[in-house]
Amino acid sequence: MKQSNHILRLTGLILAATAVLMPVSCLSPMEEFPDGGVRRETAIRFCTGSMGTKAMDPDECRISDINVFVFNAGGMLEGKAYLSGDGLLSGDGGCFWHIDLVSNATYSVYACANLGYELNARSMEELKDMRYYLAYPDDYSLGMPMSGYVEDIMLSEPSITVRLERLMSKITILVDRSRLDENVEFNIRSVKVEGCPRSVTLFSRNHISDPFDFFPSGFLRKDYETDALNTVRADGRSGEIHLYMLENMQGDLLPGNVDETRKVLAESDGRRTLCSYIEIKAEYMSDSMYSAPGEHLIYRLYPGNDPGNFDIVRNCEYRICISPAGSGLDGLEWRIDKSGLESFAKTLELSYSTLKFSYVGETSRISAYVTPEDEDTRLYWDSDNNSVATVSDDGIVTARSEGTCSVFCHIADGSGTSAECLVTVKPEPYYMKIFPGNFIRCRKGDIVEISCEYFPLSAPFDVGIEELEYDKSRGIYDYAIGEDGRSVTLYTKSRGSGLLYMEAGYPVNQSELIMLVVD
Repeated sequence: MKQSNHILRLTGLILAATAVLMPVSCLSPMEEFPDGGVRRETAIRFCTGSMGTKAMDPDECRISDINVFVFNAGGMLEGKAYLSGDGLLSGDGGCFWHIDLVSNATYSVYACANLGYELNARSMEELKDMRYYLAYPDDYSLGMPMSGYVEDIMLSEPSITVRLERLMSKITILVDRSRLDENVEFNIRSVKVEGCPRSVTLFSRNHISDPFDFFPSGFLRKDYETDALNTVRADGRSGEIHLYMLENMQGDLLPGNVDETRKVLAESDGRRTLCSYIEIKAEYMSDSMYSAPGEHLIYRLYPGNDPGNFDIVRNCEYRICISPAGSGLDGLEWRIDKSGLESFAKTLELSYSTLKFSYVGETSRISAYVTPEDEDTRLYWDSDNNSVATVSDDGIVTARSEGTCSVFCHIADGSGTSAECLVTVKPEPYYMKIFPGNFIRCRKGDIVEISCEYFPLSAPFDVGIEELEYDKSRGIYDYAIGEDGRSVTLYTKSRGSGLLYMEAGYPVNQSELIMLVVD
């Protein structure tokens, strides 16, 4: 059996699949040949062993059909068969085929299974040039394609052993989260083969030399199919999932490299487009970064026998353990693609840490300040007691009843960053009072200041401009509105009388008339 090593101290395991030509006892000779040769019926038995599989994986041991070719020492086709359905005889734990061969003669036997059609080769050279094509990356309805052969073997016994090998590699993925920081969440959402070959040679090593001989997208596991990778045992390791791909032998492209973290070909290296790799997409979150909706943290890993080798060998299992450490973001840019990640906002501050309302229905706007500034940062607001105060999507707080509550602003990036404003609603008595009073008597040339005190100050206030303008037009006085908007200064000019008007709106809802007499 063959063994393949892979990154992170992981060891590959062979996919064992054998077909054995077994002897059949009590066969009667039919003809005699020189040198003691005897033509007799020989039973060829095909066995695949017993490898366990899971429900969503292909049956690695299934044989649906077999093409068998037997050539004599002169290279002539001695016999061939395409066995399927009822013609695929079974017994003693395997399937078999009978052919009459001559003992002590030399033969070469070729077999391939689960192609789904009959091969029509007339010579060994023609057979060796044939390729098998997958319709799509996970086309295993008939079973995994297999092949095997023995050459120039003398039939001293009525049996020949042929070992069938799967033409595909099995890639087993698991995750070890034991070295991640506690604040890091790392959930796998898809795993697929990129650079997945469409075809494979049946009886020789397969080497893809044309980028167009790859599927646009290879074997894929996603969503619920990756659940096993997101189950974590006490030791931090996950369950396993399996991917499959046809053989792709690209060889030692980084000779002398001993560091798996440097197993990356330069973007300008044309050989990079011919290598197969595994792409893993994960949802990611830490204290500082997160994967945006619809985006992912992406790992890309090359299988192979060592840090310099890029072979994906048929009939082998590659065990890849994703073992992120610390933040999980360390590595070369091509091996770990962080373009789908965004940074969390570092701080969030509000324009008010406390708000006090003195009447129901009073409103106030809270502004939010995010550092670093980002126009695309989304915020959402809520109140922990809407019966006391509510808050709108743009931070406007409205008092609803007496009491206290907290209004929160959150950054919608999953970081949990938020800020709080304590809101108190305590209605107080409303009033409105005019100074120096509602009746004012003075002399021509006097300067008179009239002001209004009212509560709450948030109530809208109005000084009757029309009345002021009317008395001004009569020549009784000039006037100036105070900067606070709640007072007016009169400069008396002639004898007479006039009226002033002041009004406070909701919730005071009160108006006052002021009479002025100039002597």
